[in-house]
Amino acid sequence: MKALPLRVLVVDDDEDDYVLIRDMLGELEGRYYSFEWCATPEEGLRHLRQGGHDVYLVDYLLGGASGLDLIAAVNREGLSRAFIVLTGRGNHAVDEAALAAGASDYLIKGSIDAERLDRSIRYAVDHTRFVDALRESEVRHRLLFDQSPVPLLVFDRASRGILIANEAARQQYGWNRPGLVGQAVETLFASAEQARFLADLESGALLSGQSQMWEHRRADRQPLRVEAIFHQLQHRGSHAVLAYLQDITARHRAEGRLRLFERAIQSTGNGIVITDASAEDMPIVFVNHAFERMTGYTAAEVLGRNCRFLDGHENNEGERARIRQALRDNNECAALLRNVRKDGTVFWNQLHLSPVRDVAGEVSHYIGVQNDVSAQRDTEAKLAHAAIHDSTTGLVRYPVIELLLQEHASDHPGQPFSLIFADIDRFHATNEAMGKEVGDRVIVQLATRLSDVVGDQGQVARYTGDEFVIALPGVDTVGASALAEQLREAVARTIALPSCEVRVTMSLGVASYPQRVADIGELLRRAEASMSRAKQLGRDMVYLYSEQDMHRIEDRRMLGMRLRGAMQQGEFRLEYQPQIRCSDRSVIGFEALLRWHSPELGLVSPDRFIPVAEGLGLMPELGAWVLDRACAQSRLWLDAGMGDFFVAVNVSAQQIQRGNFAEIVTATRERHGLPADRLELELTESALMENIERALSSIRQLSVSGVKIAFDDFGTGYSSLSYLRQFQVDKLKIDKSFVHDLPHDANSVAIASTVIAIGHQLQMQVVAEGVETTEQQQLLVDLGCDALQGYLIGYPMSIDAVEVWLTKSRALA
Repeated sequence: MKALPLRVLVVDDDEDDYVLIRDMLGELEGRYYSFEWCATPEEGLRHLRQGGHDVYLVDYLLGGASGLDLIAAVNREGLSRAFIVLTGRGNHAVDEAALAAGASDYLIKGSIDAERLDRSIRYAVDHTRFVDALRESEVRHRLLFDQSPVPLLVFDRASRGILIANEAARQQYGWNRPGLVGQAVETLFASAEQARFLADLESGALLSGQSQMWEHRRADRQPLRVEAIFHQLQHRGSHAVLAYLQDITARHRAEGRLRLFERAIQSTGNGIVITDASAEDMPIVFVNHAFERMTGYTAAEVLGRNCRFLDGHENNEGERARIRQALRDNNECAALLRNVRKDGTVFWNQLHLSPVRDVAGEVSHYIGVQNDVSAQRDTEAKLAHAAIHDSTTGLVRYPVIELLLQEHASDHPGQPFSLIFADIDRFHATNEAMGKEVGDRVIVQLATRLSDVVGDQGQVARYTGDEFVIALPGVDTVGASALAEQLREAVARTIALPSCEVRVTMSLGVASYPQRVADIGELLRRAEASMSRAKQLGRDMVYLYSEQDMHRIEDRRMLGMRLRGAMQQGEFRLEYQPQIRCSDRSVIGFEALLRWHSPELGLVSPDRFIPVAEGLGLMPELGAWVLDRACAQSRLWLDAGMGDFFVAVNVSAQQIQRGNFAEIVTATRERHGLPADRLELELTESALMENIERALSSIRQLSVSGVKIAFDDFGTGYSSLSYLRQFQVDKLKIDKSFVHDLPHDANSVAIASTVIAIGHQLQMQVVAEGVETTEQQQLLVDLGCDALQGYLIGYPMSIDAVEVWLTKSRALA
């Protein structure tokens, strides 16, 4: 293929020179040229600007102008052209001027031949093309340097002054370009980094081409984290260093946050598992250390697997269905799963599942947060069990019975349902005498006996300390009564304990729906009322609820509502019943008896309102009022010289069981200035048995002060003789129930005789209550009784009546 000819323009004002050059080059074999000629500088400049030729042969002298001026004009315009200067004669100065102007060669017209001219032309063309390529490359690299998004700068290795810097570097460091160029490169480094930089630059370690992390500073002194790469290069003949300086502050912070987040995830006590939502079967791609501890599996053992392997053979279908629905809907969800550890043990896993969305809003992953709540579930189960079960006996508590009642009323309306309310008789005394540990063992034994007797007929519940409730769904009054009797007999059997044998009894009340109780919701109240009635009738028995009992309960409730008002309205007063000495029939004292005169109810019997006051806890307040009034009246009689006698005051269990009872008595007596021997306190056996130690303490304090103590209703309790010797009692009072049948009932005579003998053996006086006939009086005198009290001696009287009675008794004496 024939090569393209080189295009030659000859700029010469002598056409002959042009023709000579054309002919000379045309004769060269294998060379191809095309020629044009122009004679003036103006034409030459026009062609040069157009650039339509490969080489320009310019005459040094163009008329009155210089060819060098033509070349200079082209250079000023930044045009790259291949020039050869032609002259008619040689001149060293012209030669230097031509080369300085940018000409490739300088030729003397008369001294050149075809080959020399050909070589000069081809050199000029090649040189210009090389320079153009070099310039183009430089421009391209300069453009890349300036426009690079990576901050770049070049600094002199010796002086460390910045030679050039691109726009990205200026922006990164906050300097304008002239301000950045010329300053020492180390000023860009943080103070603590400058020594390391200079040392690495000196040693050459800086120029390894490896990325390095440095702390830099902006022009405003704000810190920058920079990733830098340094390369050595030649810049305009000097040793320099090219620096790539990428600000990674944001990346560094992000990486720091990622490390922090990962540390947080690894440090948390909750198991974290991440699955790939975009992959088939949603495999695990990450688990933290807590997951490994919780499940026993290492990360290597679970990565790539679906989380289903944790289910083992546990039935989590309900919770898994919830999870599957959440996955379909791309929603969060929470589930409680029974999962299996690697060692086969089961644990409760409280799982919270959350989707993670990518920038397009699509779910890319799921994060599962696992919490081992096994201990919590165990605690909740224990608490739930404890909430409805008694810790001592293991029996259910009463709320379970209430639920049974509600379910029965809803599911079996009109069908029978019975409740048995059972209470251990005098269990407090057993606890006091033998200790709470023995008492608890007794309770456990009785609970077992009750459960064994009831079996699957019903449900036994512990109601309070010594009370039980037995629910009998579908059992009527007859069946419940028979079962209650079996329970009573089972309880009455001796209880063998490691340290002793104990025998207790139980009072049971029965209420049945709908035979005797119209409202199933009232069963408990009716059964408890029946149990209370069983205790009133002598204990150790079964009592069936009746309407009369309910009337009695309603009466107690009504009295309770009125009692507080009665105390505030001054409706109570005292009456006094005399006691006489048997030997001379002289008056030795009066018993103060409380009376309630209600404007609405009339005279209310003490047997009716005292139990109500005790049930409401009013006896300490009411008893304090009685003590105060009795002491005040006794002082008045003493001051009036009415006689040398005491006033006896009855004391309730609620009073004496208070720790400060002795102090209250002493303070009341001293407030009225009443001598101790003018006051006698009558205590019942039941009051003392509530808390023997506390009662003993109070009695001892009162005895030391000189107050007399009488043991009232002696013989009506089962433990009187075993405890009598412990109390410092001045007087025994034979209960009127033993006096009533004297002298005709031999047993009553024997009891009265025995009590009198016991009292005298213990250095106590004996008083008989309820003496109504002369025969009773004579027998008691014959038996050695010390004093008498009763209607035969005198009825309870008002204060005025006492004074009249005293006058008459003295006249009769």
